[in-house]
Amino acid sequence: MISGNENLLYIAEAYPQLISEFEKQGLGNYFKSENLNKIGKFIKLNTVLSSHKINPVLFIESLNKQLENQTDQNVLVETDLGSLDFSAMLPCGLRNPFKEYCESYFASYPTLFSELKMLIEGNVNHELSYYPLLDSIEDVDELPDVIMASDINNFFHKPFVERFIEKGAFEAYQPYHLNPYLEKVEYSDPLGYYTMFTANMLVMVVDKKQLGDRKMPERWSDLLAPEFENSIIMRGEDDFFCNAVLLPFYKDHGMEAIGKLAKNIRKGMHPAEMVKAANKKDGGEAAVYIMPWFFSKRLKNDEVEVVWPTDGAIASPVFLLVKKGKAEEKDALLNFLMSKETGELLRDRFFPSTHPDCNNNHLHDEVKWLGWDFLRNHDVGKLKEDIRENFMQVWNKK
Repeated sequence: MISGNENLLYIAEAYPQLISEFEKQGLGNYFKSENLNKIGKFIKLNTVLSSHKINPVLFIESLNKQLENQTDQNVLVETDLGSLDFSAMLPCGLRNPFKEYCESYFASYPTLFSELKMLIEGNVNHELSYYPLLDSIEDVDELPDVIMASDINNFFHKPFVERFIEKGAFEAYQPYHLNPYLEKVEYSDPLGYYTMFTANMLVMVVDKKQLGDRKMPERWSDLLAPEFENSIIMRGEDDFFCNAVLLPFYKDHGMEAIGKLAKNIRKGMHPAEMVKAANKKDGGEAAVYIMPWFFSKRLKNDEVEVVWPTDGAIASPVFLLVKKGKAEEKDALLNFLMSKETGELLRDRFFPSTHPDCNNNHLHDEVKWLGWDFLRNHDVGKLKEDIRENFMQVWNKK
């Protein structure tokens, strides 16, 4: 019988005959193999139903009635329902090297890490991802003991903050004072809940052919000028555009700036697609691309100039959450993640290291960080939705 506390992978393996019922409710994507392997191990049925506003009592009752009517009761499959020890959802430029680095290190110390259950992925798709489910999770046991995540996501939203952060379910693991490169903008969490790991630094890339006789942008506010109408590409697609970019524009210039920026955005692209477009020798698709510093290093077009804004590259956070009371148990993992060697890997991939002994001199001085006062003085989830609505109202009129 199903109670709702089972994870999705368990249900898929134990009751494959019920998957069609989930498909009828529009939940079929969760049961595709690639998604089961990513999030099915530690997402409970009740969480999925709540996030999709499906009455869990009625739906689970209907599932159990089907099971009662089946003559074959041997479908139950023994499976491990243990939660992950470590999950990481990383910026695209970091995922593969970090995963290989972790796997190599863990294999070298089998005694310490042979039982470690981990998942390392790129920052998952916004349409079907782990992040929206966080608003419905009520039990901290549904979460891995150590979580690494990217961007201003649902870990900063009011439901998660009130349910877990403010109640002390997590505590920062910061064995040293942060490297001054990021700490000069007060990057570390003053309340000691989030462990700041690195940042995805966002810069401008300017196609000088497409720019023409317009003035080279120097500050982020320059991108709001009318002469850049329909001339900028940023990360996004369909009805989603990058919050790491939109939130700083709102903070610095208010909601009016969101409409101005929407007029100037030509389209949304993945950063890898931006690189391909900007590298075209016969001219790219936009005058300005907003992309991570890592991806800008792939540019090979002499007509393209990387601009580190004078008011700072935008620092999109990459952080850790460690369950309270788990730091000692996971000390081998945490010491590895926060080590100088890991910091050097980050630095070499053009992500700033927070380790004090790592040299970040290859990065320009100026950093733009939203700040903890902003994150804690706003209902971040609601603000993101308000910004998206204002942006799309203008965008859809184009």
